[in-house]
Amino acid sequence: QLPQMAKIEQSLQTEFAERRQELEKLQGDIRFEAEKFKRESTTMSQDQKDALRDKIQGMQKNLAEKGRPLEQEIKARQNQELAKVQTLIIKTIEEIAKDGDFDEVKVKDTTIYFNPKEVTDLSEKVVTAVSKK
Repeated sequence: QLPQMAKIEQSLQTEFAERRQELEKLQGDIRFEAEKFKRESTTMSQDQKDALRDKIQGMQKNLAEKGRPLEQEIKARQNQELAKVQTLIIKTIEEIAKDGDFDEVKVKDTTIYFNPKEVTDLSEKVVTAVSKK
């Protein structure tokens, strides 16, 4: 794995940590209230049950309202960062190909092919070169 990918992962973890913790706390609160409902529903009045049920549903709605946009924002940021790494990889492949006097570079799946007559996999060279940048 490229060091840039680990940096991106760490950066995104840090960037969204506070909001993720808020959602995790809300999930914990929902679990607590649901367990409370299970434990105490036999001794609760109907009004108390309804109030607690409404509270849990409100918390779940709040979780969904906060969770979906966060997931979308994280996905968008991941895509932005991955695009930067892809650009760096493509530039590095071009540099390696030019230095190696290759006529043609084709990318298929994860294997890199050069010249139809001779196949050379430059994956390690690319990873090494990108890692140094």
